[in-house]
Formats: sequence, C-alpha cells, structure tokens
Amino acid sequence: QTAKFAGIAFWLVLMARAIFPALLAPNGQDKNLLALLTSSVVCIGLFYGTGLFYGERTHISVMEYWRWWVVHLWVEGFFEVFATTALAFIFSTLGLVSYRMATAASLASASLFMLGGVPGTFHHLYFSGTTTPVMAVGASFSALEVVPLVVLGHEAWEHWSLQHKATWMKNLKWPLMCFVAVAFWNMLGAGVFG
Repeated sequence: QTAKFAGIAFWLVLMARAIFPALLAPNGQDKNLLALLTSSVVCIGLFYGTGLFYGERTHISVMEYWRWWVVHLWVEGFFEVFATTALAFIFSTLGLVSYRMATAASLASASLFMLGGVPGTFHHLYFSGTTTPVMAVGASFSALEVVPLVVLGHEAWEHWSLQHKATWMKNLKWPLMCFVAVAFWNMLGAGVFG
C-alpha cells in the first residue's frame, strides 16, 4: 500500500517539477491555461489515489465506496477535465487553436464537471430504483461533459486541414491525428454511447 502512495506522490512531484518553473516565470503571459493544467494534474493524481484506500481485508461496502470514486468521479469527471486541458495546452502550443479558445474550452470542461459531475453519475443508479427523470438528468449531464473536448478537437481539425500552408504540420501528422481521434472517440464513446 505504501508503495502505491509513493508512486502517486512521485508522479505528482515529477509533474510539479516540470510545471512550476513555467508558472513562476515572469514573462507577462496569461497563465490561466497552465494553472488549469496544473490543478487538473494534481486532482487526477489525488482522485485516483482514492482507489488505494482499501486492501485485501477491507469490507466490501467500503471497497465499493472507494471503487465508485475511482470509476465514476475520476473517469467521468476529473479525467475529462484533465484530457481537455492537456489537449488544449498541446493544441495551443502547436498553434492549432488560439490560447483564448484553449482556455475557454478548459474552463468550460471544469465548470461542467463542477456543476454537473455528481448529477452526471445519476445515470448509474438504475439498479437502485431511481426514477426515470433523475436518470435522464444524470445522462444529460454525463453527455455534456464531452462537449468542450469535442469543440476543441473540431477546432484543431479545422486548423489541421490547412496543413499544406505550414511545412512543420506535415512532420506532426500522426500525433495530431491521434489527438483529433481522442476527441472524436471521446465524443462517440462517452457522449453518444455513454
């Protein structure tokens, strides 16, 4: 158990070592996107760590409680914010989207999670006898969580389609296609089928 926590702590320190010099640099640039990326990295590590709060002798009800945190609050909530913010940072660094668009998409993703993260899990309460309107609210909030990443992916696709105007984009064809595919499959898997 201690080794698992040490692994998460090591990951957080490694990320902080790379991100904090950029946050503290006095270059006068807007650092909202970088601050969102930093907070999403910390939250994704901490929320995944809740899955380590049980062991082999833990009662099943306690284990299921922490598993619920990892599966539904981490995967459907913080991971969406992290994925959107990380891709927004990469897209804005490559010049595929404007810094303002990347920050807006990241803030929209974080806001949707903060406003609808818990109601977004209501679509999982079918077997506990939850009524259809409550499950519909949960399904709606859950489907909305992917919208910022889809908008960001669409914007990147639009800029990538102009690839023949910049020679450096030909060298990054497959990484960019991978990022656009992430946005598409996230929309299809979580937004349509989720």
